[in-house]
Amino acid sequence: MTDEEWAFFAPFLLESGAQGGRPPSDHRRVLDAVLWVTRTGSPWRDLPDELGKWNSVHRQYRRWTEAGVWDVMLSALAESEASDNTMQMIDSTIVRAHQHAAGGKGGIQRNGIGRSRGGLTTKVHTRANAEGLAVGFRLTPGQASDMTAYGDLMDEDAPDPVAMLADKGYDSDAIRDDLEGRGIEPVIPTKTNRRVQRPVCRKTYAHRNRIERFFNKIKHSRRVATRYDKLASSFLGFVQLATIRIWIRFVHTT
Repeated sequence: MTDEEWAFFAPFLLESGAQGGRPPSDHRRVLDAVLWVTRTGSPWRDLPDELGKWNSVHRQYRRWTEAGVWDVMLSALAESEASDNTMQMIDSTIVRAHQHAAGGKGGIQRNGIGRSRGGLTTKVHTRANAEGLAVGFRLTPGQASDMTAYGDLMDEDAPDPVAMLADKGYDSDAIRDDLEGRGIEPVIPTKTNRRVQRPVCRKTYAHRNRIERFFNKIKHSRRVATRYDKLASSFLGFVQLATIRIWIRFVHTT
């Protein structure tokens, strides 16, 4: 973790440390350990000794996750001046779940894992800004429709855009009516079985590839590319951490 990254993380983590747990002076090493696990996909027990005791790091990660620290960070980034929200996009990506991800409290469906011919999978639904940087996530079992998480994504704490880009999987009257009711222009191609074909500006729609590139970037983190976590909140925390690091690099280059 660079000094620039720590400068962003520190105010959120040191403040949360006031409620108890590890002394604030240890938080940078703990976060370094969590980021190492995120990037390598390594099991917690294989954490190198120089990064701390694996069980202590894991407990602190769970405290931060349950406290919603990663959500607060993403909300702050989404509402910052660096975020271009004139145009947004929604999409989803499938993540294969490892066999060790099964067995979470409440069952696999409750923890956003589905079973199909391809095995166990989780679908990561994402709402992103004009740069393709995520401002919100929802997890569902892999076989769920893209439209399942639309309402929750739109309820995220993020500014409404002028236009919303999405693929044909989101072509429904309900979604179009909701977007128009919010004053948002839906840039969504119509399905071929529709009697009325609505035109879409190809130049505007072409920007949707940015969210596809975002999925590619977060999957460079092996803990995101394959799900090993039983709990949905733990897996989502890794997705958010990988996203925050991409956000920080974007902010420092603009």
